[in-house]
Amino acid sequence: MSNIIFKELSNAEGRYLQDSELSTVQNFVNSYTQRISTYRYLQENKDTLIIKTLRSLMPSNRQVIQQHSDICKRDMSHVLRYVALSILKDDENGFIEELILWMQNILFSLHKEEQSVAFYIAMKTVVTEQMIPGEAALVNHYLSLFIDALKVGQR
Repeated sequence: MSNIIFKELSNAEGRYLQDSELSTVQNFVNSYTQRISTYRYLQENKDTLIIKTLRSLMPSNRQVIQQHSDICKRDMSHVLRYVALSILKDDENGFIEELILWMQNILFSLHKEEQSVAFYIAMKTVVTEQMIPGEAALVNHYLSLFIDALKVGQR
């Protein structure tokens, strides 16, 4: 459950929710169908999205992909799994705290943030091409958060 929803419900102990609090809960419920559909799509199609992303990058990154394809697949799979869970929970803060900060540190220490930015930008393109617009927008929002965090290290 979203941390925002959990907070609203926890704060309501001993009283009824106010309209603004109830609106937050209603928005969470109203968006649930799209969020679960997006989650299921990522769960079922993550490998296809990753392969298409790597293929699109092959002309400009052939050596990297040939040498590190297993690592790329693992990392991209990990990121997509966190994106899916964050969408399902409607939890942007959790995504930042649980994935971005961790991956940011690893990629910065390996000096791979610039390369990773290019790979995840390519993934956004594949997501846009493969998914229905509303679901692609949800996924790409989280990928943009990830990309923006990696760009900090390029400055």
